[in-house]
This record gives sequence, structure tokens and C-alpha cells, in this order.
Amino acid sequence: MSPQNSFVVTMAICLLNGLVSPMLPVVWHLHPVWMPELLPATREIVFYGASLIVSTATLLTAAVPAAIAERMGLSLQGAMMVWAGAAALLLLAGLR
Repeated sequence: MSPQNSFVVTMAICLLNGLVSPMLPVVWHLHPVWMPELLPATREIVFYGASLIVSTATLLTAAVPAAIAERMGLSLQGAMMVWAGAAALLLLAGLR
């Protein structure tokens, strides 16, 4: 699998985590802090924004072990697999 395909898989896992994460209700209730006032605070818009925030946080959090693994000498393909694995572990924590 090429690094580009591994990144697509990682992104898909992070997007799924944005839908099922236990952090989603926390970010949902904090919408007055992060949501601009020019948007209406409908349920759909707040859910979409909260899901994107959680997905992005998952992507960035899962990248930390991959960056450390690559710095330790792992190949690019191996680091991408570590990234996907870390994202999958965060997804499994959310599915529990």
C-alpha cells in the first residue's frame, strides 16, 4: 500500500472517530466558545462543526506516535502504518 493510500485510510478512520467519539458531546456543549455568531446554532451545524473538530484532533493526536517512529528511523510506509494504527486505537476507544 502506498503512503497516499495509507493517508486516505487514516483520514477515513479519523472521520469515523469524529462521529462516534465520546468527546463529541463535550465539544457539542462547548459550541458557544468555538462557533462564530454569524452562523445559526442549529443542531446540524453544531454537530458538523463538533465532528470536524474531533476528527481533526484525532488526526493530530494519532500523528504524534507516527512522528516519533519516523524520527527513530522507521520508513515512511512504516510511519504511515503507525499513524493509521494509532487512529484505529482512538477509534476503538470511542466505540467502546
